[in-house]
Amino acid sequence: MESATQLDLLKERIEYDEDIFTDNETYEKVLNRLLEDSKYVALSLRFPYKDYSTLELPTKYNNWQLRCCEEIYNSIGTEGIKSYSENGLSWTRDSGYISYDLRGEIEPLVGYIVEESDDEDEEI
Repeated sequence: MESATQLDLLKERIEYDEDIFTDNETYEKVLNRLLEDSKYVALSLRFPYKDYSTLELPTKYNNWQLRCCEEIYNSIGTEGIKSYSENGLSWTRDSGYISYDLRGEIEPLVGYIVEESDDEDEEI
């Protein structure tokens, strides 16, 4: 049996709603954008001091990515609101797109600063 793609798994979590999406093509574009955004959120948390633009998300974060997509999608509405005020009409979201709990599941990979030199044999 062929394993399901991230897009297929995300379709199980975020169902097509004809009131929101005009057609199936738009629905898939939105889901693919969510997958892309969640990938870069994870990579920025995993590699905070590295250019991660060419990196791929490790497979151990596949489930995390799906849950992140759900949080981003649900943050459009009232999900993820940390505090709310009725008459003053003020509300606060939990850390932007995704919750601190979800962010905390990504293990940052950090290193040390290496100074580049013209002479490769020269020690720093």
